[in-house]
Amino acid sequence: MKRFAFALAATLLSGVAYALAFPPMRMRALALVALVPFLLALRAVGPRTALLLCWFLPIFTSYLVADALPAAVETYFLQPALTSHLFAVAVWTVTVSIYYMPFGPAYRELAKRPSQWTPLLTGAAWAGCELLRGRLFTGSSFFIGNPWALLGYSQAGAPWLSQLAALGGPYAISFVVATANAALAGLVGARRDPASRRLALRGAALGSTPLVLALVYGAVALRGADEDAAPGVEVAIVQGDVELGSVWRSDFYGRNLEIYLRGTLDAAAKGKPRIAFWPEAALTFFLADEPEYQRAIALVLAAKDLELVVGGPSRAAGGGERFHNSVFLVEPDGAIRARYDKQYLVPFSEFFPLASFDFLRRRFERVRVFERGAGEAELLPTRAGRAGVLTCNEAMLPEVAGRRVAAGAEILVSPSNDSWIRADKWAEQMFDMVALRAIEQRRFLVRASTSGPSAIVDPWGRVVARTKPFSRDVALGAVRPRRQRSFYGFAGDAFGFACVALVPAVFLLRRARGAAA
Repeated sequence: MKRFAFALAATLLSGVAYALAFPPMRMRALALVALVPFLLALRAVGPRTALLLCWFLPIFTSYLVADALPAAVETYFLQPALTSHLFAVAVWTVTVSIYYMPFGPAYRELAKRPSQWTPLLTGAAWAGCELLRGRLFTGSSFFIGNPWALLGYSQAGAPWLSQLAALGGPYAISFVVATANAALAGLVGARRDPASRRLALRGAALGSTPLVLALVYGAVALRGADEDAAPGVEVAIVQGDVELGSVWRSDFYGRNLEIYLRGTLDAAAKGKPRIAFWPEAALTFFLADEPEYQRAIALVLAAKDLELVVGGPSRAAGGGERFHNSVFLVEPDGAIRARYDKQYLVPFSEFFPLASFDFLRRRFERVRVFERGAGEAELLPTRAGRAGVLTCNEAMLPEVAGRRVAAGAEILVSPSNDSWIRADKWAEQMFDMVALRAIEQRRFLVRASTSGPSAIVDPWGRVVARTKPFSRDVALGAVRPRRQRSFYGFAGDAFGFACVALVPAVFLLRRARGAAA
C-alpha cells in the first residue's frame, strides 16, 4: 500500500509539473523534468499498477491542461455537470490514455535491463505513443486524432527548441524532452553500486545529447531566418468576437456581416492590406445564394481593392439538406473565385458518429451537420500566393499541413471558430499548436479566429502581428509566399514512425539473443 501511495503521489506531481509547462504558466523548462517522478513510480510498481498509472496520468493532466472540455460539453450539448465530466473522461480515455498504456510495460522492461541507450529508447517509446495518439485514426469516417498538449507542444514558443519541428514535427520535440526526462530518472533511480552509477552517467550523457543538438540547430536556423526578407503582401485579419451559438438557428441567418465589414474598413484605414481574412463561420448564410449580401461585401472590397478569404456554409453537390463547412476566396467584385470544403470534421461537433445509438443521439446530437470535402483539397489562389487551408481543428494535425504544402501551398491559412470555448488557457494552447505548423513547413501562417488569438506567424514561429483574445480587433502584417520545403515537409512523420518501430524491434532482438544464448 505504501508503494502504491508513493507511486500515485509521484504521478500526481508529474501531472502538475506537466501542466505548468503549458499556457497559461508556460514554465517550459519544467517539461524537461516533469516525467521524472512518473518514471520512478513505474519502476517501483507491478505491471498492473503501471498500466493503471499510464491511464491515470493522461486523464489527470487533461483535467489540468484541457479543463475547458467538460465546461464546453455543458455549454454545447446542454448537459449537467456530472454527465459532462463523465463524457470528458470517456473521451480522454479513448483518445489519450489508451495510447500511453503500452508505455508502462515498455519502460519497466527497459528499466529492468538498463543500458546506456535506455534514455534514448524511452524517448522513442514516448514519442511513438504520441504519434499513434495523433495519427492512428485520423481521416477515418468516425474519428480524428487528439494531439492536444503533446509533450512537444510544451516547447511551442521556445525560440530554439521549437525549430526542431522543421525536422521531425512535434514528435521530434517530444522525443528530445522525454529523453532528457529519462536520463535524469536513470540517474536518480540507479542502484548505489559503482557499475550502475557509471552506466547511468553514460546514459545521461547520451540522453542529453539530443537536447544539446536541438538547441544548436535552433540557434543556427534562427540566425538565417531573415535571409529571404523580400517585401511581402500586406494582409488584414478581422476578429469579430461574436457569438455563433451551438446549433444552427434560422434567426442567425445573415447575422454579424456588418461587424466584419466595419472591421475590414477599420483595418484598411490603418494600413494598405491586399487581402482581408475573416474566421471560420464568419458568414451565417449561403454566400452563393445571396446576391444582396454579395453586393454588400463587394462594396467594401472594391472600395479598398481587397480580396477576401472567409469561412461559411455551402451546399453540397446534388442539393438537398447536405452542407459543407467551407472557406471562400472572394474577389473585389464579390465573385467567388475558389472554395475549400473542410475535410477533417470534428466528431460530435460537426457530425455525429454514433447516430445508431438513439439515446446518445437524443442527448448529444446538437451539431451543425456537415459532410467532409471530397477529393484533393482546393488551394486558394490569393494575391499572397497559393493558400493551403487548415480549418479550425485541421491545424492541430501536422500531417494535414504537410499535404497542403506538398500540393503546392505557398502560405497556410487557418480560419477558426473558437467562440464556444471562452477560456484564455484553451485559446493560448490552441494558438501554440497552430503556430508550430508554420515552423514545420517553413511557411507564413495566417490564423483568423472568431475570438482569438488571431495572428500572422512567420516560418520560424515568430509572431508578426496578433490580436487580443476575446475582443473585437484587427491585425495587420505582411506575408510572403515561399516554395522551399523543410525536411519535415519532405519526410513527414518518418521520424515518429521510426520511434513506433524502434522499441518493439529492440525487444525482439533482445529476445532472439536470449533464445540463442
